Amino acid sequence: MASITRPRSQQSQRRAGTEHVVFAAVQRLLDAGECFTELGVRRIASEAGIARSTFYLCFQDKTEVLIRLTATMKDELFSRGAAWRPTGPGGGPEALAAVYAGRLAYCRERAPLLAAVAEVAAYDPVVREARAQEIERFAHHIASLLEEEQREGRLSADVDPVTAGQVLAWGGEQVIARQVTTGGAEDDAKVAREMAYGQWFGTYRRRPGPDGTPT
Repeated sequence: MASITRPRSQQSQRRAGTEHVVFAAVQRLLDAGECFTELGVRRIASEAGIARSTFYLCFQDKTEVLIRLTATMKDELFSRGAAWRPTGPGGGPEALAAVYAGRLAYCRERAPLLAAVAEVAAYDPVVREARAQEIERFAHHIASLLEEEQREGRLSADVDPVTAGQVLAWGGEQVIARQVTTGGAEDDAKVAREMAYGQWFGTYRRRPGPDGTPT
């Protein structure tokens, strides 16, 4: 039997439209220098051109807006990073450096949003947990890559994939955040290359020396 594609209901379309204008409004306000903590729902709704009641049809509060907006950004970053593999076409440290360079550029364009997340995560456990879960997703992905490299005999058995995944994901997040907030864009390529080569020779291609210690 042929499948039937049902059109989205008008209610779903309206909800999606509201989400879009609210996300865009928050981004504009943050880009203009507004502090997220001081933003009220009334201000966001006004910028989006909707009523407060319409806002609450889609979002419980402004914190939910921040979490969902950040999740969309992290989904994009994850899909970009997940395409890289240590071996095969597009593998190796130079390709990894290109991934990090692209990630830095993407985050730099959204620096006010990242700053808002860091600001709110400092006092809001819900945002803090959502941010941690996103980083953990990267950590799990890295761990799976390292496990595969070990199975294929390309990675030293002394590497613990789970621990290494945690270190690389959380450490990478900190380096990128610092570079985006305090470093110049002209140095992004150098930072990306150092991150990639540090991970490549420090983890992905680390092998034990004659005495059993990592080299």
